[in-house]
Amino acid sequence: MRRGRRKTVCARAADPALLGGRSSSLAGKETPVDAALARAFVEALQAEVNNGGFEQFFFNSAGDRTRETIEALSAIGAHHTASIVRRAAAKFPGGLPPEDRFARQRLLLDRVSPDSDAFSEEDAAFLEHREDLEALVSKYAG
Repeated sequence: MRRGRRKTVCARAADPALLGGRSSSLAGKETPVDAALARAFVEALQAEVNNGGFEQFFFNSAGDRTRETIEALSAIGAHHTASIVRRAAAKFPGGLPPEDRFARQRLLLDRVSPDSDAFSEEDAAFLEHREDLEALVSKYAG
């Protein structure tokens, strides 16, 4: 077990925004991700992308925590899925979507995906389900 990681049980499909949490850098040092937050971020990602693709993920409140979602995926060992989310996020100016939902929605509709087709490759890659995210997050939680 990694030092500093807390084992926490979380209700399924919890809203990550309600759980709070800390942010860490995507580049550089790895910061332990709370298991409850990891589960919440992964479940929110799955719910949005499985239902309406990355366009829906970024349009809705789950996209507020894109950085933390990528960090959680990396922490649980879902490196392939993390790379897909990174590629989708990189389509925004600056390489990540704004945390502010309304600013992100404006960018999404006006510049990133005005024809709702910007994420088709990432949607297809995500929907291949090459990694068992539930198993990885459960293993991470211990």
